[in-house]
Amino acid sequence: MKILDIVTSPWAIMPEKLVELQEIYITHLRGEKIDLASVEARLGRPLNNEPRPYEVTDGVAVLAVDGVISKRMNIFQKISGGVSSELVRRDFAAAMADPEVHSIVLYIDSPGGAVDGTQELAREIHAARGQGKNLVAFSDGLMASAAYWIGAQAHRAYISGDTVTVGSIGVVARHIDVSRYEEKIGVKTTEITAGRYKRAASEYEPLTETGRRTIQEMLDHIYGVFLADVARARPQLSIEPVKTGKEETIPWADGRLFLGRQAIEAGLVDGVSTLAAVISDLSTEPSRWLARDAWIRATNCRR
Repeated sequence: MKILDIVTSPWAIMPEKLVELQEIYITHLRGEKIDLASVEARLGRPLNNEPRPYEVTDGVAVLAVDGVISKRMNIFQKISGGVSSELVRRDFAAAMADPEVHSIVLYIDSPGGAVDGTQELAREIHAARGQGKNLVAFSDGLMASAAYWIGAQAHRAYISGDTVTVGSIGVVARHIDVSRYEEKIGVKTTEITAGRYKRAASEYEPLTETGRRTIQEMLDHIYGVFLADVARARPQLSIEPVKTGKEETIPWADGRLFLGRQAIEAGLVDGVSTLAAVISDLSTEPSRWLARDAWIRATNCRR
């Protein structure tokens, strides 16, 4: 991930987490060195959040999706406990090819992350649903935004209890205008471009209406792709808007967070369990899970 992507890229992430990451970018923008020791002191923990390889228990591979998601991680992996979607794809493919693995659990605790790389991972998981292995998403903390985009692709999704947070389905981008900061330090950046929309939303000037419209069109497109992928994986979720007062909205995909059983009632997840119970159930009767999920999919497709 390039540090400039924090500003210019769309994110499927909880907005407050994006603000935290952008503070790091602003520190870099000022020319200040990012002091890892001071970051460790502020976070109250060492920066040792390297991706973990999957572990296998009784034929069940547990693959962690932990922290902010990005296609490739660098310093943000250390600070935010991030995970690379490319590395998850690599480990997922290895688990699918592993003859000792009959089931894969995506163990998710993430606020979401960058759009870039998320759809590729999500679609690879969805494509694996017909390849003879059980795929289950499980969270005992947070499965939001891009993390839900990924988790929804499994055959089934479970949470550990009433305080687990699911949802925040949407896309966010921020425009940072640094022109007044440059003015303060006696700097003026002039961009010379070719192409009407090349820098429609430049950070070196206030956001124009054209720039705002350009960003909104991009976000609307990504949002539509996000919803289509989730609805294909979980056909019980309708993408038809519902009239609420003067507005139309898709109740499960309006950016809200759902806690515990609210997520079950909204159709985002399938029930409450524990990681140990999911692994035990998968280990005991893996073929029963596949038969049940085939029946569920067939029933939903007939609705």
